[in-house]
Amino acid sequence: MLIDFHTYVGTSMLGSSSSIEDLLMNMEHNKIDASVVCPVKTVDPYFEKQNIYVSELQKKYEGKIYGFARIDPNLERDSEKILRDAVESLGLKGLILHPWEETFAINDKIVFPFMEICREYQLPILIETGYPWLSHCFQVANLAEKFPDLTFIMSHGGQFDSSGYALTDVDYVMDRHQNLYIETSGDFSDEGIENIPIRLGYDRLIFGSHFPWLNTELEIYRIERANLPKEAKEAIYYKNAKNILKV
Repeated sequence: MLIDFHTYVGTSMLGSSSSIEDLLMNMEHNKIDASVVCPVKTVDPYFEKQNIYVSELQKKYEGKIYGFARIDPNLERDSEKILRDAVESLGLKGLILHPWEETFAINDKIVFPFMEICREYQLPILIETGYPWLSHCFQVANLAEKFPDLTFIMSHGGQFDSSGYALTDVDYVMDRHQNLYIETSGDFSDEGIENIPIRLGYDRLIFGSHFPWLNTELEIYRIERANLPKEAKEAIYYKNAKNILKV
């Protein structure tokens, strides 16, 4: 079994697009059983239409698509209502935060009310991680420390830094915060995939492709070639994701 924990569907205002048909074809080609789908950034700053669309996909492809809500914390109370509606009315399964595209620091106090809502509904939070000043893994760790009962998934190996300097930072925060998880897409180094399971166990690594921007086949290959036992790869491919999604 294979669950892809990091995909996007829609037409972005930033010039890229992917349809549900594109995603389903990609899933079939790569033998992916289910995907977490996140809304792209459009001209609608409130993400209401995007959340509704993802919810419709979740209903149409039940058990195959799990939708995450997206909000802009800068819009404060408006976004608080949108997040509640996304859970109560739309049935979305988690929250995606994109500090780079929405321009906020992940550990800024404007984020805290949304964490309280996530706590209320026990929502996992997927964070686009690795952007200096906005979502460096130390900043995500600072948020995780304030909300130790919430589950935070750091995308891109927690660093998205081709220099490799942040690898030790990721290891440091993972060691100290048990509510931090890593999604694997774009982690350029095999060391990040291999060393963390060796030191800290493999129950906090989750496969993701960052479709459509990264190559899914390559992302799978990187897990396959990693020097890990079968049970570790099974945990990364689907078991950890199932635990977080409660499915």
